[in-house]
Amino acid sequence: MLLNKPTKKGDIVTVKLSTGEELVARFEHQDTDKLKLVKPSVLTLNPQNGGAMLIPWLMSIDVHDPEPVTVYASQIVAMSRPQKGLADAYIQNTTGIQTAPSDLKLS
Repeated sequence: MLLNKPTKKGDIVTVKLSTGEELVARFEHQDTDKLKLVKPSVLTLNPQNGGAMLIPWLMSIDVHDPEPVTVYASQIVAMSRPQKGLADAYIQNTTGIQTAPSDLKLS
């Protein structure tokens, strides 16, 4: 049997909205009618080189503000954990912390 761990505060999540946007953010809190996300970002293409990049979902918010953004449950289609590489890129983009490669063996 496959067991899914419950999402907890601080986890990096990806959220698909009814508008078609896919957010990558730090999970803060969820209740029946809303979801609280910190520093929500969207994956887009870099116009200079065509590579993928993360940009703030709401351009007018202070990206250094730790206050969560509210997304209403009626707009959420799905929520899951993103692939590790994308979660690592989100962490580096929003905090400046670079995570160690997953194949690195620490002694």
